[in-house]
Amino acid sequence: MPSHWFFLLAAIAVEIVATTALKSVVSAPWLVALLPLALIGLSFALLSIALRVIPLAVAYAVWEGLGIVGIAAAGHLLFGEHLTPGRMLALAAILAGILLLERGVGEEHDGEPGDARAQDARIEGRLA
Repeated sequence: MPSHWFFLLAAIAVEIVATTALKSVVSAPWLVALLPLALIGLSFALLSIALRVIPLAVAYAVWEGLGIVGIAAAGHLLFGEHLTPGRMLALAAILAGILLLERGVGEEHDGEPGDARAQDARIEGRLA
């Protein structure tokens, strides 16, 4: 896996932990409540590294979309929040949207100058 995708996945994992921690520290002392904020800052820092290569629309959609799905799963597993069929369908739609955006459906053709994958390869070549 290219390193920029590793940084994006790390940003997502940190965001999920940070947002889940927000619910856990609601009544905690203010100093403990700062931990989720520091983690969110770390998530943005990791996202910014991924943005050096991954197109903004793709990186943000993957970061936020997988974050939403992960937070919904964490809420269900850790806090007993309900995942109704409607909510699961909505989460599946988010995942489908991410895949469609990442694939560039209907927008570009392989090998043309505007092709996102070709652009990623050119940028990777310059950064390597």
